[in-house]
Amino acid sequence: MTFQTLKNPLVYITMILFLTNQMIENWLSFTVPVIHAYLDDLLCMPVILGLSTQIIQWIHPLRDLYHLDKKAITIVVLFYSILFEGILPMVELSTYTADWIDVILYSLGGFTYYNLISKKVKRDYLALLYKL
Repeated sequence: MTFQTLKNPLVYITMILFLTNQMIENWLSFTVPVIHAYLDDLLCMPVILGLSTQIIQWIHPLRDLYHLDKKAITIVVLFYSILFEGILPMVELSTYTADWIDVILYSLGGFTYYNLISKKVKRDYLALLYKL
């Protein structure tokens, strides 16, 4: 069992940043308003997509060469945007707030994940195919 995706600096740095931010906010009860409002949304896609890709790589026949394409990443970004910025704010008024900036941050996180992680794995996969 390998951890190629989790070894990628972007994935583990975003995970560490997310966990550190959560610990500071929840255990120390310290928040910086802008960071509290937007950091988790920016880190969401690299963390979710990184963990998801790693789990799929463990079970998929391509293993470390499995990657998420633009379509899959776009669907995840749209799903999170619709759920957390559209549906949940209407259902749970006291817990969720709709914010269009969050949608931009989800998109930026997905774009970053695609360009810095998924594209590299795709290049490796295509290079392997050309060698065969």
